[in-house]
Amino acid sequence: MTPHSCNITGLYQCQGDECAFNGVCDKNGCTYNPYGRGAHDYYGYDDVVDTTEPFTVVTQFLTNDNTSSGTLIEIRRLYVQGSEVIQNVATTFNNHSIDSLTNEFCGAPGIAPGFTRLGGLAEMGEALQRGMVFVMSVWNDQGGNMTWLDSGSNGPCTAVESGPAVIVVEDPTTNVTFSNIRWGDIGSTYRFGGGNGNGWGHGGHGHGHGWGNNGWSNPGWPWGGWPKFSWW
Repeated sequence: MTPHSCNITGLYQCQGDECAFNGVCDKNGCTYNPYGRGAHDYYGYDDVVDTTEPFTVVTQFLTNDNTSSGTLIEIRRLYVQGSEVIQNVATTFNNHSIDSLTNEFCGAPGIAPGFTRLGGLAEMGEALQRGMVFVMSVWNDQGGNMTWLDSGSNGPCTAVESGPAVIVVEDPTTNVTFSNIRWGDIGSTYRFGGGNGNGWGHGGHGHGHGWGNNGWSNPGWPWGGWPKFSWW
């Protein structure tokens, strides 16, 4: 998950240097990528989150005063698959265990300087308060072959297999289904359990709002596909 911050409110068309990496919007964002943080068996084919099967992605936004009008201080992620609620994998950062995006993590040297410079989580929260259009899509990268997302230290794909031309030839039916999209208080947006055991989840701590959706990545996409949920 990767939020991005901007120092411009409302619709705005950047010009020249404003559109560059040091411009009005942060390009790299603050990222929590389980694979990039060393959890190579957490998300993918037959992994903890098995991308060959349907699963629900839940994103939770927590504030400093546990209200929906407070300052955003943390973004959490969890998954629901079958009858199991799967918490985000915890990794070590500065000798502490972390599993979410926080000011401490995003503001640390070298992690997300552009995101922090343009207001970080607080600015992200203000932008969400103003209202956003929720957009989900499957897309490719003609210039970089998605190597910044799922190659090298960020994932198991190679620059060759991630190329759009290769994907079109080898996996022409690549597709994804997004369904059951919900928005509401934390713990209210997802179900878990099978058969008569279905129930609403009440996981997570604090108060705020969360997004939940049931997504399925076609196994034809390299490594099961990466759902991309970036907040601008």
